[in-house]
Amino acid sequence: MERRMVLSAWGRAPLHKQTVKEAEIDLPEIAAGIKTLSNGLEIIVREDHSAPVVSLQAWCRAGSIHEDQWLGAGLSHLLEHMLFKGTSKLSANAIAQTVQDSGGYINAYTSFDRTVYWIDVPVFGYESCLDVLCQVVSDAALPEGELAKEQEVIRREFAMGDDDPDSVLSKMLFSTAFAETPYRHPVIGYRDAFDQVTRDDLVAYYQRYYVPNNLFFVVAGDVDTAKVHEQIEKHFAALPRRWRRPVFVPGEPRQFGRRDAHRDFATNLSRWKLAWHVPSLENADTPALDVLALILGDGRSSRLYRRLREERELVHGIGAAAYTPAHQGLFIISGQSDADKRQDAEAAAWDCVREVQESGVTPEELAKSIRQLLSDHFNTLCTMRGQASQLGGCWLLARNLEFSREYIAAVQKVTPEDVRRVARTYLILDGVTSVSVNPPQASNGGPAKTLPARDRGVERLVLPNGLTVLIQEDNRVPLVTLHSVFRGGLLAETPENNGITRLFARLLTRDTENRTSDEVAAAVESAGGGIGSSFGNNSFGVSVGVMEPDLALGLDILSDALLCPSFPPKSLERERVHQLASIRAEEDRPMTVAMKLLRRGLFGTHPYSLTTAGNETSVSGLSREQLLQFHGDFVCGQNGVLAVFGKVDAKEVRGLLEGRLAQLPEGRQTIVAGEGALSEPVGAGQTDFTETHNKEQVILLAGYRTCGLNHPDRLALDLLDEACSDMASRFFIRIREDLGLAYSVGASQLVGLHPGCFFFYVATSLEKAELAERELLDEIEQVATGGLTDSELARAKNTFAGKEAIHLQNARELAGVAALDELYGLGWNHHLNLPERIRAVESAEIKAAAAKYFTPENRVIVRLLPKG
Repeated sequence: MERRMVLSAWGRAPLHKQTVKEAEIDLPEIAAGIKTLSNGLEIIVREDHSAPVVSLQAWCRAGSIHEDQWLGAGLSHLLEHMLFKGTSKLSANAIAQTVQDSGGYINAYTSFDRTVYWIDVPVFGYESCLDVLCQVVSDAALPEGELAKEQEVIRREFAMGDDDPDSVLSKMLFSTAFAETPYRHPVIGYRDAFDQVTRDDLVAYYQRYYVPNNLFFVVAGDVDTAKVHEQIEKHFAALPRRWRRPVFVPGEPRQFGRRDAHRDFATNLSRWKLAWHVPSLENADTPALDVLALILGDGRSSRLYRRLREERELVHGIGAAAYTPAHQGLFIISGQSDADKRQDAEAAAWDCVREVQESGVTPEELAKSIRQLLSDHFNTLCTMRGQASQLGGCWLLARNLEFSREYIAAVQKVTPEDVRRVARTYLILDGVTSVSVNPPQASNGGPAKTLPARDRGVERLVLPNGLTVLIQEDNRVPLVTLHSVFRGGLLAETPENNGITRLFARLLTRDTENRTSDEVAAAVESAGGGIGSSFGNNSFGVSVGVMEPDLALGLDILSDALLCPSFPPKSLERERVHQLASIRAEEDRPMTVAMKLLRRGLFGTHPYSLTTAGNETSVSGLSREQLLQFHGDFVCGQNGVLAVFGKVDAKEVRGLLEGRLAQLPEGRQTIVAGEGALSEPVGAGQTDFTETHNKEQVILLAGYRTCGLNHPDRLALDLLDEACSDMASRFFIRIREDLGLAYSVGASQLVGLHPGCFFFYVATSLEKAELAERELLDEIEQVATGGLTDSELARAKNTFAGKEAIHLQNARELAGVAALDELYGLGWNHHLNLPERIRAVESAEIKAAAAKYFTPENRVIVRLLPKG
């Protein structure tokens, strides 16, 4: 359980005018049992019958720090890729197709100290997927013919990492901060060492580490423990325990003096990190270090965020984390600044550290951090994968399935003096490492199956002002989600005000007529919750998450945000600066650059041709008056939906709503769905774009205009998307696996109230770009003329159903989906009816939709190539 305390998906936030409701919150037990076979294989099973989903995980105690004589060659990561290439009984395609036919999703990751293979799957397919997982880890074929192709794929991964400023910065940090420990080497390895790896090396590494006494399985979900044991034993009982020579992981000597590494990079913003050595997970100071990270840099009420972003406007993003693995770790402060502000930002971060060292922290800050840890813990438990991952991490690092509960209990005993003491002990001047990447010249100094039904129990009501409210009681964990959405987004924008939805939505979570931004952040974060905004092509919204005792507080915060935002000039200018910075940062992301060109060709003057961030001219011109007008036009009852999901009492919710959100003006529904909203032909100005960028990789896109959410072709296109996107798709197999032309290949869609688009993508290298484009267009033509095979269609249906079940395990995700479906006119229960409608789609409908849309006349092609 390597804990990285980062800003949550909620974009955390706080308040003062209403105190947090004090209540004892019991930590739910994650009851799990462990069985050890005679050969040392361990099987951990957690039964949870709350959703028809199972997470299957195989953990190997081997990561990049264990590579011994191969250290720095990336053998652990290469082996992770190769294990999917077949066993003595299953081909690579059979592995992918079995999982997809079961409606599941398979993936893996490699870290410093582990390699984990996992499959999330609906309950109907877990047995076949468990067979696959057992065979993959115990009987990998490691075919010679696949090795060269997979090595080429990883070389593209090297190139993509070298293009990514955050990846480059992370490697710089670990290689600079660590001098002796193998944590200094990147998990993927070094290109020159990687190129020397042979199949014999790979086989030797596999035989050394992938043995029963170095593996364990974690299964969480809608299963029977005895059946899981029986199935895994069938594969492993006959395999012998093997002797393994232990790998010595040297400790890190004390750092004497500051270390610096700074470099120029093709980026528009400076990204920087300050880091200090801290002890491992088992040390008694670790809970206090995690609390220190939360107080300094987690959320809008954190000290770094308030001082550096809000008050001094030195950064666009800031956070802190305590990285504490089984060996020595790092305490890290990370920031993103304009290049000319980086050094001032680092100095200001140091000031915040010294302030804690000298004056300590307040009891309120400490209480808030404990609430945040509790909330993070509960959110982890909301999905089967979260439960399995937590159990696996606890077992790997502590050999204690209850470690997370015990750790949180230890956190609750941390005192303000403990936090001050660890800040003084570890965050010392001569022990700091400073790294940064900066814009050039700125580095100065540095077959369809049915899922069992689950009762959703959603109550729908409409307030007198027209606001639709959805309420669902879910008592699994003591969390509550309040999710409000309104029609708007890009469909409410013009080229002149492009970016207003994003700016508006972010400001909704800040100052109101009753609370300052700091007060909003302090109150909700003190309740262990968060406030965040969403914005997209068709809508925007505000969400608040709290724990059960603080429902009234959460609803009050949300009501305040929707009813009386104040948009003070200082906050407006601050958010404008950060949005302009994000526009510049988009140039660092090749896929984003390519998608802008594709939108322009496909949508012409329609709002979908715009981007949510806007452009520098439009965002610079947005005024407070425009924001107030936008609020009056779009935040109204007839134009919105509110979902209240979680551990709530429906009657209490109805009573609370009558007090505040009933005051929302009625207004009108502002945007309607319309297939005729796009009269301009595809590529009216241009259908073929070739541009260059300062990156090594090539992005190829082929896009086609399609239809809207409510069109009869919608489900056929969704199934085409599934069939063309997964690891068993003909595109993946032909272009990536058979020909080795790309690191990533697939398809995706832009779907909305107005006609959207379907696009295929390839990420490749310059020397392979021409052939990759020909192969991509050839595969698209085959789909356009022949549709999908029966097996492809069956697999797509199962995958679609499986993803829905996996995605909608917790109340937060359900609230978001139900609210948007209701808002878009599909009905809140659209996701409940969707599996049956998907099963009814016939092959002829798929073929007709592909032939209708995937035509050369309806196509725009984009090529993004390296300069020179």
